[in-house]
Amino acid sequence: MAQNADESTNGTEIDTTVVAGPTETSTTDLDAAEPEAFTQPETSATEGAESAALTLQGTWILTADDSLISMVIHQSEDILFGAANSQTPKPWNGVVSGSVSGDDIELHILSLQDGVLVSTLIVGTATADDLAGSFVQSDSNGKVNEGMISGFLANPDTSGYEPARVAAAAPVTTAATLTPAAETPAVAMTAPTTDDGRKKPVDVTTLMSFPVGAGAPLPI
Repeated sequence: MAQNADESTNGTEIDTTVVAGPTETSTTDLDAAEPEAFTQPETSATEGAESAALTLQGTWILTADDSLISMVIHQSEDILFGAANSQTPKPWNGVVSGSVSGDDIELHILSLQDGVLVSTLIVGTATADDLAGSFVQSDSNGKVNEGMISGFLANPDTSGYEPARVAAAAPVTTAATLTPAAETPAVAMTAPTTDDGRKKPVDVTTLMSFPVGAGAPLPI
């Protein structure tokens, strides 16, 4: 009698092992494994405000060596322009130009001081209330001066600025040059003589016909 194939010789059942085929990966799992797309971070409003130019508009008081300089600054974005004046060494007025980038500033003051053209370059850093840096100054006579400079905002209003009172230059007068009048050459008068070389007598009545005046010769 043949034994059942599912039974062993001792009557014990033999488990039939089912071999599973290869597992297929779904496209849904692959899509989920893909890396996320890179997203550009957005610029915050705070970062945008920090990139704006520093506001320096107003009236400033600067100290350079022993000199006090009053300066008014107007501003258009990062461009600075205005005027400056001082009483040292004598009253003078000047024009200001420059720029600001972050907290770095550069100012140029061009002034006429006691008849001499003076250029002052200021480089430094600033906040909304003060500034500090160095300056280099040169003039039309070839003199150069340099040192440290500092200043503070006296008033954010620009309408109160007043230029220095500079005395008007005295008019230059040129002495008139007198040209002497051309002299009229004197005409030599020769007294008439006789045949033997003697002078003829002169009739005094003929003197009335000769011109009388400075340089006019008299008949002999």
